[in-house]
Amino acid sequence: MPQFNEYFLNEIAKLPPDVAALAHKYPREMMSVIYAWDEEPFPEGYIPESVEIYYALPGEVNVRIVDGVLTKYNVPEFEGNPHYVSVFLDGDVAYIEIEGQEVLNKLGGATLPQVTIDPSTLIDMLAWSK
Repeated sequence: MPQFNEYFLNEIAKLPPDVAALAHKYPREMMSVIYAWDEEPFPEGYIPESVEIYYALPGEVNVRIVDGVLTKYNVPEFEGNPHYVSVFLDGDVAYIEIEGQEVLNKLGGATLPQVTIDPSTLIDMLAWSK
């Protein structure tokens, strides 16, 4: 089990009990929840310059969109749902789902940009899918 310092233990205690109960099993995601908990949702019509989606592999981005261009796509296959999903918009935590439970949703009025695919990313995607 991870060791949380006093600050994080105090912050975890402020969360709803069902969310706080996930802290020891998903410490990285919970630290993101704590940092973003009191932040305002993204404003209506907000279009992020960068979108990063993480799941399955701790610390490794699975999908990255920068300035409307898909630059990374590495989505492993799962039986069922991934244990967690974290979405960052312009480097800020926007959404976290853990074990199928929405834990944090700061998406607000943000909308995804229209996306094109970088040619090298497309080649990597095709090679990866074989």
